[in-house]
Amino acid sequence: MRSFIRLVFISIIALSLASAQTDPAQATGIVKLDDLIAEALQNNPQLRAARNQTAAAKTKVNQVTSWDAPQVGVEFFQTPVQSFPNPLKNQMEVDYYVQQMLPFPGKLSAMGRAAERSASMVAQGYKALERKILRELKSAYFELYLVQRKIQINAENQDLMRRFVGIAQKQYEVGMGKQQDILRAQTELSTLINEGLNLQQEKRAIEAMINTILSRPANAPLGYVPEIEVDIPQWTFEQLRPLALEARPELKAMSFNIEMYQAELSLSKREYFPDLMARVMYKDMAMTGNDFWSVMLGVSIPLSPWSSGKYTSKVEENELNVKRAEEEYTDMRNMTLFEVQDATVQVHTNQNLVLLYKNTVIPQAEQTLQSTIAAYQTGKTEFLMLIDAYRMLLMSRLDYHMSVMKYMASQAALEQAVGLDIREIADRLR
Repeated sequence: MRSFIRLVFISIIALSLASAQTDPAQATGIVKLDDLIAEALQNNPQLRAARNQTAAAKTKVNQVTSWDAPQVGVEFFQTPVQSFPNPLKNQMEVDYYVQQMLPFPGKLSAMGRAAERSASMVAQGYKALERKILRELKSAYFELYLVQRKIQINAENQDLMRRFVGIAQKQYEVGMGKQQDILRAQTELSTLINEGLNLQQEKRAIEAMINTILSRPANAPLGYVPEIEVDIPQWTFEQLRPLALEARPELKAMSFNIEMYQAELSLSKREYFPDLMARVMYKDMAMTGNDFWSVMLGVSIPLSPWSSGKYTSKVEENELNVKRAEEEYTDMRNMTLFEVQDATVQVHTNQNLVLLYKNTVIPQAEQTLQSTIAAYQTGKTEFLMLIDAYRMLLMSRLDYHMSVMKYMASQAALEQAVGLDIREIADRLR
């Protein structure tokens, strides 16, 4: 009877190990990260709003570089009072005129440069938002990968514990086992069931997060995340540093911000020069029959005593804005280099952990389980030692998947810090 129980137990171990290798994707569809990225770029509400904002900013260039609309008018001169309300009756003179304001040369071009830099700054802000959204999507995708593996391992453990409970009960019935073994296995099973419920709730929360990013219904189903291949070159900080300074959207946006304030400073200095006003008038002399043309030119006087403070203060304001923008650029540059350095360290650390679990920890746990099975066959170990050995193997697999998730999340952080995805970084460093 004891040999039969051992044979059954060893068969259970073998079946459990085999079930760990089955692919849950056979029962559900595969969800690919590239497909989610394409959908997010197309449908994410924040990105759609940012695209409209970028397009709106570009339209301001034509607005500020165009002249003001001309004024057209009619003046009824020396119309008798008794002709009211008909000004055309018995009128002595009617004047027709066209009037146009002419900004001083260089003002509109300076305004155009400022608007162009502002539009470029908004466009870089869109790219920065795009990187942020993609990082959030990738992080959630890798969290979904991890929780699906946890659910899979939990289900395997529950199945194993149920079989362990049955075996322990049979051993106890024939007088070869202990009641403590049954209670321990039942307690372990209850803990696993509770953990499984919590994992399902965590999975739904992560799926809702992904669906929100994709602008899908929060409860829309998602498929199975396939195994992730971990194969990224170990780039150094010195390799990534110039790429980040060149490609980081936030840095580009702040550089355009400096140029925008410089253009506004140039414009404010040009406000010292007068604008022109031209008027052409046709005088219809009804009483004499001799009509006339008249032309009028006028200029503004910016440096008059009661208005000069307006222009000098504007120059001072824009000089301070330029200095502020330069300091903000320096701060963002330092932050960018810190984020690149931090992400690089995280990538290297997590990659080493992935390789450690894959090449060392998991093989050792498998060998431990096999030796424990052999010891149980010869009666040299107890029943629950097999549970501990199998749990050690499953935990090492779980830790492996955790390391993969952290590794891929640190890769997403590196992409945001540099401003390029992994493929673009690899192409530029070749």
